[in-house]
Amino acid sequence: MALERDRLDVDILFVGAGPGNLASVIRLADLCQERGGEPPAILVVEKAAEIGGHQLSGAVMNPIAVAELIPDYRENGFPFDSEVTQEGAYFLTPKRAIKFPITPPQFMNHGNLICSLSDVVKWMAEQAEARGIEIYPGFPAAKLLFDGDRVVGVQIQDRGIDKDGSEKGNFEPGPEIYAKCVVLGEGPRGSCTKQLLDAQPQLRGANPQIYATGIKEIWKIKPENHVPGRVIHTMGWPHDAETFGGSWIYDMKDHMLSIGFATGLESPSPYNDPHDKMQRFKLHPFVRALLDGGELVRYGAKTIPEGGLFSQPRLYTDGALLVGDSAGFCNGERLKGIHMAMKGGMLAAETIVDALAKDDFSADGLKGIEDRYRESWAYAEHRNSRNFHQAWKWVQKMPRWLGWARQAPFFLNTGLAMITGGRGLQKMITAEEDYKHMRKLSELTPAQLANKEKVEYDNKYTFDKVTAVDFAGSRHETDQPHHLVVADTDVCTDRCTEEYGNPCEHFCPAEVYEMVDHPDKPGKKKLMIHHENCVHCKTCDIADPYARITWTTPEGGDGPDYTRM
Repeated sequence: MALERDRLDVDILFVGAGPGNLASVIRLADLCQERGGEPPAILVVEKAAEIGGHQLSGAVMNPIAVAELIPDYRENGFPFDSEVTQEGAYFLTPKRAIKFPITPPQFMNHGNLICSLSDVVKWMAEQAEARGIEIYPGFPAAKLLFDGDRVVGVQIQDRGIDKDGSEKGNFEPGPEIYAKCVVLGEGPRGSCTKQLLDAQPQLRGANPQIYATGIKEIWKIKPENHVPGRVIHTMGWPHDAETFGGSWIYDMKDHMLSIGFATGLESPSPYNDPHDKMQRFKLHPFVRALLDGGELVRYGAKTIPEGGLFSQPRLYTDGALLVGDSAGFCNGERLKGIHMAMKGGMLAAETIVDALAKDDFSADGLKGIEDRYRESWAYAEHRNSRNFHQAWKWVQKMPRWLGWARQAPFFLNTGLAMITGGRGLQKMITAEEDYKHMRKLSELTPAQLANKEKVEYDNKYTFDKVTAVDFAGSRHETDQPHHLVVADTDVCTDRCTEEYGNPCEHFCPAEVYEMVDHPDKPGKKKLMIHHENCVHCKTCDIADPYARITWTTPEGGDGPDYTRM
């Protein structure tokens, strides 16, 4: 028997309270006020318990979009720590930090703002609420609702279901929220966005989206090690020659340091471990000196959509628009997405205003967002980096004996792209899903097979995953169904152990997945899922070599606490 659910009807529904959607509702409210008439009913739903609770970024923000959105943003108390006044880029070997004599253009940040994305969206939410916008935190959108091919709303996740799927005493069925237009801004690999692209594959970009996992920590450091306005980027160690990624180090206020390490998920190694790379990175003499005498304050992880222009889905369909990381609004070359997300949200708002005037939210009524996008600086920026990350595939095809020289085609393409307006060596470099790059154990060299050992943790400068999760403030109701759904756990036991060595135990930065002795199959292992550890990064949904893990929304309010992240 179908559950009876409450129904709520609004005009425009925004799924996710990130910078893209919040910029969109602010712009929409301002435009509606300028044009007069009855304002539409607008609602924002957010899965975190509090606004900003699930927001994580580096973050060095280009202020171009917020200056368009709210020209007097500084006078209105926009939260940032400092402007960037100095920057540097380094190539790391295991013991040395070699500074580039000239900072590469993609790492130049003068005039950008060092900030906390969590604080930024809290400020944006205040601006939205001052315009009469309703925002409901603790309301995770679990299911996209369709009428034929048209998106008509979302269903909010049920509450009070035990791990066996039975209703508990506090059971509450999630309401259904219907709208003329649903704007999906759920962040990377959003659940409803994924449902939409599965239902309407024609919306997918020419390339699939490709990702890196960024591990971020905030440290309280000694005053003498703190340099306000400083931004540092590194490449090289502890990555090997065929793994994409690098680091950032930003000085925040109050002697805090934002330190992070990004690892490409197209790594061919089944032992690829973004968390371990971060812990090793902190042991480098250059980094260790900055952290000396300091203490860890926060930890978190997030996937970064780095596919660029050719990986972006179509931004519109019948009854829906896509913005932010859900729409691939991130410049992977510059490791920046906040300003791109905001601009995409503003373009969506302008499109919605036109659709409201015509009462037409069909695909034809919403396709104006594409024209606006192509005429914007956001499109120009994306076009200039359109073949950046994809060129890494050439590195992995080069002979292994070349060592670090294997990266030459990537850097050649990057250099030529600067001259050719983003084209580089090829008009469009094709890509495939990250997990398809993973090699089986039988394809690894003896040295690669030995590369599964983790760094030793001292829980002072390096931290095991379970301890790190405590610093992420992650909390989930344990007596609920796993929100990490594995389609066939027999594959983990009977195939993955032999073929890939259960890479979920490595790529997850929160130790959600553990292989334990199988009670019914002596000598075999079975998968145990510690869903309570999850930090909502979505790495598992992307990197599983069999593509059988699906990240779904847990109960409302569950997850990490990314305050100040």
